[in-house]
Amino acid sequence: MEKIVNEDLGIIGKINERVVCFNVTKTYRNKERGSIYECARKYWRVSGRRVKRAEYVFAVSDGLIIGVYRPLRWYITDSKKYEGRWEFEGEELTDSPYLDKSVGNLFYHKQNPVAYVNM
Repeated sequence: MEKIVNEDLGIIGKINERVVCFNVTKTYRNKERGSIYECARKYWRVSGRRVKRAEYVFAVSDGLIIGVYRPLRWYITDSKKYEGRWEFEGEELTDSPYLDKSVGNLFYHKQNPVAYVNM
């Protein structure tokens, strides 16, 4: 596994853990779900094999990490509307040193709202 090293990625280029980042800007801004956790945890088109290896999940909005979670369980959603997509249950890490840190250009001009780090 090769670590991403790029100054344009903010804190992401400096971490060693396996992380999946979800860009929740749209659902967070539009208040589509009740909390940052709910914005981050469900309905993702991801590789189940990859996300199950993640040590952390970052919820990212406007280039900043607004939520950090330790995933405890990943599973395919039972929602008919989002059939085949994944969600997780996890523990919120309110004292994480990654909170409020910039991820720089990790999602800049990208249509995919998912990014894997060190995975």
